[in-house]
Amino acid sequence: MEKYLKRIKEIAADRKHGARELYRWAVENLLKWVKERGQQHPQELIPLLAKTAKAQPSMAPLLNLVNQVLLAWEEDLQKVQILLEEALRGEVTSTAILLEEGVKALRGRRIVTLSRSSTLLEVINALLEQGEKVEVLISEGRPLMGGVATARLLHQMGLKVTLCTDGLIFSLVREGDVVALGADAITHRCLVNRCGTYPLALVAKDRGVPFYTFTDTGKLLPPALVPLFEIEDHDPGEVLENAPFRIANYYFDETPLDYITAAVTEKGQLIPEELRRLMAEMKVSPRLKELEEHLKNPPPHSAHR
Repeated sequence: MEKYLKRIKEIAADRKHGARELYRWAVENLLKWVKERGQQHPQELIPLLAKTAKAQPSMAPLLNLVNQVLLAWEEDLQKVQILLEEALRGEVTSTAILLEEGVKALRGRRIVTLSRSSTLLEVINALLEQGEKVEVLISEGRPLMGGVATARLLHQMGLKVTLCTDGLIFSLVREGDVVALGADAITHRCLVNRCGTYPLALVAKDRGVPFYTFTDTGKLLPPALVPLFEIEDHDPGEVLENAPFRIANYYFDETPLDYITAAVTEKGQLIPEELRRLMAEMKVSPRLKELEEHLKNPPPHSAHR
């Protein structure tokens, strides 16, 4: 059990990769457990899923993964294995469709963005492969400077890039044709993404600039899973070491869903009402309550054998 818990700790500690990468790691970790220990130690699954859910509680794909595994487990562990294997294979197909939709949304437009979205980077790469010229305006992305790293990568890819401070990006919206961002979660109420997304959406709306989030539908969070969702306050030392006052270091903010033009997904461009309908239709496992109880009152000796 220890090696699977260690991998979950690595996922929890990661500050560089996006939700898609961490989701894939979590799927691979659970799949290894199913193959290596699942039949002999099924009692380990709930603790393992609870740790997975809390590893990055602001990332919807991990919470949805936990729910999907619980649903499959209602049949048997073989069904869980099939689910996880299909999740890894299906990622390739859904990404191809999403990229096609993304190219349609961004072709010929100057892009305003922030931080790093692996999905958006893939869409930009697809545009370049089709011979399109792409221009990006991006903010630095404090405290971890994710925007700076993305700007360097985009420059290496051959794009025309403008990098600015986090505070200046809102004034530069007027220089772009579209705001394009990723997503860590979408609830019936809001889009959860890197801090700065909410004010960027406000400015885009004020200036009449389209605002798109690029995400697969695995980041849609049905209402029943929202109690597991949490936006964490991170290490204050990333902002200022040994500060004599409180440091707030939230990585994510919440943008009202009605402020986005559409979500560009593997199902096409979905407006807020279509997103809410999909979330309302998502099935939730009745065993979710068992997992929530485990999180509230973990047993004194979890399985680590």
